[in-house]
This record gives sequence, C-alpha cells and structure tokens, in this order.
Amino acid sequence: MNTPLDWLEALRPGPHLSGRSWAALEALDADLAALARTDPGTADPAARSAWLLRVRGELARHRPPEGAASGPWQAAAQFLAGYRDLDLREATGAGHGQVILDHAPPDLAEYWRERLAAGGLVGIAATEAHGGSRIREITTAAVPDADGRWRISGAKRWVSRLTEAEAFVVFARDPDGDVAAVVVDADSRGLTRRVIEPAGLGGWSWGLLDLDRVALDPRTHLLGRAGQGGPKHGTAIFRSHFARFRPLVTACALGAAAGVCDRVRSTLAERRATGGVPRIRDNALIALGQSWAEINAAALLAFHAVRADSAARAGRATCSDCATWSDRATWSDRAIWSNRAAWSDLAARAGKAHGVDAAVRAVNRLAPLIGAVGFQRAHPIAKARADLAALQYADGIHDGLYRSAGRELLAGRVGEPVRDGGPAR
Repeated sequence: MNTPLDWLEALRPGPHLSGRSWAALEALDADLAALARTDPGTADPAARSAWLLRVRGELARHRPPEGAASGPWQAAAQFLAGYRDLDLREATGAGHGQVILDHAPPDLAEYWRERLAAGGLVGIAATEAHGGSRIREITTAAVPDADGRWRISGAKRWVSRLTEAEAFVVFARDPDGDVAAVVVDADSRGLTRRVIEPAGLGGWSWGLLDLDRVALDPRTHLLGRAGQGGPKHGTAIFRSHFARFRPLVTACALGAAAGVCDRVRSTLAERRATGGVPRIRDNALIALGQSWAEINAAALLAFHAVRADSAARAGRATCSDCATWSDRATWSDRAIWSNRAAWSDLAARAGKAHGVDAAVRAVNRLAPLIGAVGFQRAHPIAKARADLAALQYADGIHDGLYRSAGRELLAGRVGEPVRDGGPAR
C-alpha cells in the first residue's frame, strides 16, 4: 500500500464508496496532499492553529456528492485526513457542529449550516471534574433571568478547539434540574478560556472553559426542538451525537496508524534496496502483517458503525415526521429502529475504544522497526504516538466505554445487529 486511498480500496466495491463518491474522495485526497506540504510544523502552536483553520476553510467545499451516503463518505474523509496527521481530524465535515444542525431551532440551524460550510468550528463543553461520559452528574447550571433568558454558571474541563471554536455546545442543568444542551457563542460575556498545553493532539488549543452567569435565550439557543421526533433531553442528544461522532474519530485514528505503517514499510524497503540492511528480520515482517490486519479489521468495524448509525437515523426519520411518531409507527418499525439505534450506539462506543487501541498497538509495534530516527520529537511517527495516546482519553476514556458496552451486553438490551435492509437473519 502506497497511499491512503489504497487502504480504502477494500471498501470501494460497496455501493457507499464507489462512482462519484470515490471520485470526490480522490479530489479530497489530492487537496490534502497539497495542503500538507504547507504545514508550518508544531514549533509555533499559534501558527499551526491558524494553518489548521485555513486548511478547514479551503477544504470546506469537499463533501459527498448529492444523493450519496454522507456517513460512510465522511468516515473515509476522516481516514484520509488522519493518514497525514491527526490534527487534520477537523479538516472536513461539520464535526461537533453537527449536533447543532440536528437539534437546533430552524433559524439557528440554518445560520450554522452556512457558518460550517464556510469552515466554521464548534466545540463541545461537557466534561467536568468527575469526567466526561457521566453526563447525568454535571453541575453546570442555568437559572432563569427576569427577561426570560437563562444565566449559566459552571466549569468545564478538557475542552478541545478552545480558542478556535466560534461557539460551544454546553451541557448544563436547566432551571428545572434536567440536563440540557445549549449553544453558547464564543464571544459571550462571562465566558473565560484557560489554555493548557497537552502532551498530544496539540494542533487545536485545549483547556478549561469557565462560565459566569453567561446569558442566552432558550427559545433560540436550546437544542431539542419541540414538536419533532428527535431527542430533546440533553443526555439523549449527547448520546445520539457521539454515536455518530465516535466512529469518525476512530476512522481518523486508524488512518494515522495506516500512515505510520506505510512510512515504516517504505523505510524498511528502501534500506533493503540500498543495502542498508542485508535482510528484513522475521519479527519486523510479523509486526507489519499484524499491524495491517488489525488496522483493516478495526476500520471495517468503524465503517460498519457509521452505516448502522445512518440506517438508524433514516429509520427514525421515516417514523418520526411528527411528535407522535411512536403512536403512528408500527411495532415492527419501532423494533427495527430501536435495534439499529442500540447496536449503532454500542458499536460507536466499543468500536472507538477498540479502534484507537488497535491504532496505538500498531504504532507502538511498528515504531521501533526503523530505530532511533522515529523517536525524534519532530518525527511524524513520534507525533502520531503522542496523538493516539491522547485519543485514548478524548471522546470517552476507554475503560468506561468498554464497561458500558459490557453492561448493556450483559443486560441483554442490545438486539442482533442489523443490515441496511432490516434485522439480520
């Protein structure tokens, strides 16, 4: 394999990554390759952040063709971006802005559709001192103001895209004590950002977000639209969003591992061809074979999770054109949708943990094969190792993701996996 597209060839025969979709990926890959040559490096974080935003703006026009399946295409785009650098994980697509498009009132959703199409960026502020995935335990809270607005106060931790984001989706308790998701503009009064230098994934700024009586109007900036069939409670919005988002992160991580695999392979091949080494040892050959197999297997799970999520959302849309969708849909419709949603959520959580772990194992196995050169701070392999290690904590600590998956499997709440046409038989 010589290019990231070669890794995706195994997925090309399927209907989701063929024809115009594949041509669009080829165009994206060519632009990614050209833009990667302008990378200023990591020595100046501010310059790198500005470059990444510029890349996002220049690649905003890349999207799946009209009528094509957007989920599998975006997963492939994430793989192509990660192959070159995990910092390019926001190079295309809506990212966390998708939660606004899915759940915001129409005017706000349309505003952000235009902003995201121009390269705008949105951050997620969910994690607090107790950890990120225990969303029901958040303490950030809103109190009603005299003019009908809310005043939100609290402290969020480990927020990525801290200085680059134009807005944050903040998870907080509403005045009734329920978990809610709200959109907070990044320039809101009372919002303070404290940047912390991370050990990996340093392309985007990262740190703490404090809110001190930040004002917003719940009629326009509260997510979860009244009268629609989608989730309205903040915990449901969180879970729905990350069922879509985590497989995309996984695809990006596996792209990074694939890039390391190709770099190691080509380095070893060159050394053998030039006489630098008389032969490639068996342990190196075994490591290459194991890594190739693990990356491909985990990538297939990530892509299947994307397809399952897309099928679940399509099934819900079919049954949910009004608030009483559960009354109008047949029991068969509801069972199929519920099965799809449960399985896609499980695959997103366990698949993200497994996929990133597989990428970490592959890179740790491969890096020593080219010797000390790969352990220089500025070397792409050293950067990939640090970035992937950080990704074991971002978007869900892996022990927690595996544990939640095991709990659901033990409780029998997840039915058999489904294919595009319905339940598997």
